[in-house]
Amino acid sequence: MKRMIQKFRRIPRAVQAAVLILAAAALAVVLEIGLFHISFFTQDAEQYPETVLPLSSMDGWNGEALPLLPDNSSISFDSLSVPARSVTIRTSGPSKVLSGNIGICDEASAYKTVGAGSFQVNPGGTENTVTVRLESRGSLSRLRISFTDELTEPVFLLSVTLNEKESLSINGLRVFLMACILSAIFLTLRFHIYRREYQHDRLSCRIMSLCMMLLCIVICGAVFYAQNSDHALLRPYPSLEEIRSPEMVVDAYMQQLDAFEKGQTALDLDVNPELAALDNPYDTGERDKKGVDYHWDRAWYNGKYYSYFGLAPLFMVYYPVYWLTGMLPTTAFAGFLLSVFAVIMIFAAIHALIRLFTPRANLLLLLTGELAVVCGSFLYLMQASSSSFYYLPLIAAAGWLAAFAALASCAFMACRPVAGPASCIRKRILLFALCGISLVMLVLSRPNMVLLAVAFSAPLFLRILTDRKLSLRQRFAESALPFLIPVLLGAAAIMYYNYIRFDSVFEFGTAYQLTESDIRYNSLQISLHHFCSMIYHYFAESFVYTEFFPFLRFTTEKCIDFGNYLYQEYSAGLFQMPLNLGIFLLVPLLATRFRDKKDSRKKLIPACLLLGILVLGYLDFMLGGIHIRYVCDLSLALSLCSFLMILDLIHFDGTRSARILYVIVLLSFLLTIAKGLLLIFSNETNDVLLHNPDFFLKISRIFHR
Repeated sequence: MKRMIQKFRRIPRAVQAAVLILAAAALAVVLEIGLFHISFFTQDAEQYPETVLPLSSMDGWNGEALPLLPDNSSISFDSLSVPARSVTIRTSGPSKVLSGNIGICDEASAYKTVGAGSFQVNPGGTENTVTVRLESRGSLSRLRISFTDELTEPVFLLSVTLNEKESLSINGLRVFLMACILSAIFLTLRFHIYRREYQHDRLSCRIMSLCMMLLCIVICGAVFYAQNSDHALLRPYPSLEEIRSPEMVVDAYMQQLDAFEKGQTALDLDVNPELAALDNPYDTGERDKKGVDYHWDRAWYNGKYYSYFGLAPLFMVYYPVYWLTGMLPTTAFAGFLLSVFAVIMIFAAIHALIRLFTPRANLLLLLTGELAVVCGSFLYLMQASSSSFYYLPLIAAAGWLAAFAALASCAFMACRPVAGPASCIRKRILLFALCGISLVMLVLSRPNMVLLAVAFSAPLFLRILTDRKLSLRQRFAESALPFLIPVLLGAAAIMYYNYIRFDSVFEFGTAYQLTESDIRYNSLQISLHHFCSMIYHYFAESFVYTEFFPFLRFTTEKCIDFGNYLYQEYSAGLFQMPLNLGIFLLVPLLATRFRDKKDSRKKLIPACLLLGILVLGYLDFMLGGIHIRYVCDLSLALSLCSFLMILDLIHFDGTRSARILYVIVLLSFLLTIAKGLLLIFSNETNDVLLHNPDFFLKISRIFHR
């Protein structure tokens, strides 16, 4: 064996990698058969005879199937006398995921029906058959099948079979995922990637990081594929009836594009004259009590409807698609395009920030951490929820915040206290100009997130302006001016747009939205109780963990201890993503003394950014409430900051304690990735569950025998 290992190490590395990948694939097949299909080899047809339960003798049999009706969604088979190890149920009916339970009576519980299993099935799809493992104690005397979800239409039982002969059915997706995971482990151990440092100048390091970015983009594509079974990219230009639909799910960007095409800023929506006659049209209770029809969550001002959502997705996706095709993107496709942009910008930000802070970054932590940042920032959650247009400006904001961080870092590094060639000057001017444009686009996405951009860039830009080693021309003509010109032009355009709609240059329309409550009464006040509540709900609040796939969901528990109404919906804290716990490394970092001003940035920028995160969190809490969308305002900034501090402080050094800490951090990255991916299947809209039930069940059965 030792000789074989020595020969293996002498062959070319590429061949070694190929052999390890093949070995991982073979081991994945062995694990698939040995772990998930061991029951195939232990079948005993004599002890557990296959028994088809007669449906034709049951009340309601229509000659082909037995219907379970909404008012009676269970059925019992009595007077049985057969040992059971499984029950296989074939169904037909609506295309949706339905959950159910299996109850049994056997020799150990002859009179009381006890729960023995649960199942999920899609009667109207390919996953309309399910096998539930049973372990009857002695002979089974009674079997009860119950649907726990409320039925809105009949579900038909085509057959119910005890101890159906099991076939050796390999789950190809599960084998592929196990092979990928094992390949990553084998390659990491063989080539000691955990020992290596990231070197920007090495092609192999850049290629590995590029592969990780491509993996993130592939996941974006998988999320889009999973969101809906028809995978539609485009939809026709809407009719006036569709534009004026009072449904909450109507796309605000579709309505805004239509308004611009008609040469107006107000949405082309019918206005109920009874709204103006209300004492307070922004009071939901009064609107509902008096039965006044209105368009949900649009800004209503001076008898017209407006959209208060940021215009960035309109300019980035809707208009380009409309100009190219004459059609509009579906919200899911728009979310996919914006997510791809965000992924590219996040990777650009990571590498620009690494160069800015010059940490001695561990290669394996960098590669896993890149994916962990994307998952920990809730990007895939936002994309998976993009059928609700509320998430489109959030995804756009994540992309532009990352773009701003990347451009600001590169612009800062381009400011050298020496005279450079004309190409360097042009590069510096271009970087600052693009940085200004990204700030304007961030305002057009999510205006409140500008606070994070300011908190990050203030130490850098002030350093440039006060650096006497730079000439006045470098500080102002080549840095400040190129940045300020697009910012001021963008600010003027945004203020004008606000003024012609709401007669105020600073009003974006949020104060006039017809939503849960009168937002005009939400005010900022200093309150320790509210601040502590914000810390709990935005940072510490736990997921609700469950036994079955997708294993977690957002909490909807309400708190009424705020003294007045506070909007509360689906939420979870940022520290549920273990990566974000790296922010606590700021404590030892602040206690460290640095002699070099370059190193002092490691203190100042994270400290300013954390302050910006806390201030923005408090603003969102007081002016908005509790919702995962408000948490998403903070998620990318916190994940990036935590990740960079981890890279700077955690290494695979020679000491045992350092290695233990390294393993803990690596596991926290992997757990963050796992949670971020599971949130694709458990979120506010539950698109995969509701609109692509077969895909949801295929993924869920990866985790079951």
